[in-house]
Amino acid sequence: MNALTGLRAVYGKEILTYFRSPIAYFVIAVFLLGTGFFFTYNIFLSGVGTMDQTFQNMGILTIVLVPVLTMRLFSGEYTGRTMELLVTLPLQNWQIVLGKYFGAVSMLLMMTATSCINLIPLYLYGNPQTPNILAGYIGFLLLGMSCIAIGQLFSALTENQIVAALITIPVLLMFWFIGHLQSLQSSILLRDLFSHMSFALHYSDFIQGLLRSEAIVFFLGVSAIALTLNSSYLQWRR
Repeated sequence: MNALTGLRAVYGKEILTYFRSPIAYFVIAVFLLGTGFFFTYNIFLSGVGTMDQTFQNMGILTIVLVPVLTMRLFSGEYTGRTMELLVTLPLQNWQIVLGKYFGAVSMLLMMTATSCINLIPLYLYGNPQTPNILAGYIGFLLLGMSCIAIGQLFSALTENQIVAALITIPVLLMFWFIGHLQSLQSSILLRDLFSHMSFALHYSDFIQGLLRSEAIVFFLGVSAIALTLNSSYLQWRR
């Protein structure tokens, strides 16, 4: 089995698993309703004619929903007693990890696509800045990809899906809010560290329409580190 075929097989299995369970429908429905509510509140009730605040709300909503999306990626294999079969197949660890990861990222893309319906009234009745919106969506996808990689790692570390979700949520919230600890630190080194580790601060660059290489590299780096640790853990289990 060549690398691409193995990767595609794991990916296809993940997509089918998502849509054979209520998880995909639940996550997409909650995300669609949540973004619709935030958009309606920000645009029509608050009178803010931009997507800035809506993107901010989407980021927080994603941090809460991603653990539900990722909790079963490996924990479900453990509880279903299918992990032993999976690791005995002629698949490399990275094929298993990336196949599952791309499956979850595909769900993220579907969630993102559903939120685009909010842009219709914005373009019909407003004068939005398209570059800012595109940058916001790029940042949202990068944020979501990092959260998925972290959630998948914790799913691999425990056999209980609920435990995986309960560990992932506070870790993601820590990464989101850690930037607020800057003001409490007297050390410049710690202030810079907390600022650099903050999901919210990097994400805010995209919301403002800035495609900063530092923020892009940060989110891609977080994803790469989490996926590498995930692959290494599978190797250790074998």
